[in-house]
Amino acid sequence: MLDTGDALIGGGILGDLTQGEVIVAGMNQMGYDAMALGPKELSLGLDVLRLRLAEAEFPIVSANVVDTATGELLVPPHVVLDVGPYRVAVVGLTRVPDADLRGVRVLPPAEVAPAAVAAAAAGADLVILLANLSFKSAQSLLANLPQVDLLVGALPGQLPAQAARVPGTSALAVTAEQPMERHTGRRVGRLAVTLNPGGTLGHEQWSSISITPDIQDDVEMRALLDTFRP
Repeated sequence: MLDTGDALIGGGILGDLTQGEVIVAGMNQMGYDAMALGPKELSLGLDVLRLRLAEAEFPIVSANVVDTATGELLVPPHVVLDVGPYRVAVVGLTRVPDADLRGVRVLPPAEVAPAAVAAAAAGADLVILLANLSFKSAQSLLANLPQVDLLVGALPGQLPAQAARVPGTSALAVTAEQPMERHTGRRVGRLAVTLNPGGTLGHEQWSSISITPDIQDDVEMRALLDTFRP
């Protein structure tokens, strides 16, 4: 269960009121496996963001966000997950924000991605690129990233109806939702794939599922949200 970031604030009133605390708590309860950092997370400021990082029971990754005070990456560039008999590396990329943010520097994704993906691939059977980038620009990176098996992108100009095979590569690419201010989290993507003996992905089934009012609220999630309501 993955997220491309820009998830903690900007998508709903309660998330903003709690500076993302309620969102992290909800993601913990849902059992997220990894999330990429987005500029909205960085805009919380380092003190608040470090609180959210400490609360998260799942890894938050980015290969191109640097703490300017130390010169080191702010979070790990990738995580390797054990999925059945396979080791799946999830590499995070963050888009460059529109304005400078105090305490951090976001390096150009295209400059860091080849080395970051190669390092992750060395210890994994599959590589997922979790990119907080526009869907088209994320796909354009894959020509130089032959190790990537699956791209999970964000911020598309339009919502693709199916998983895409990226030309010139063996990679699949998906994106689940067109995020909008105060209207985020209304769709969830579900991808089922077969891992071929050669290590490629095939026989994919993809759907972007609308979370409509006819879907019953989860009782435990409603109780969690109620603890954060003013």
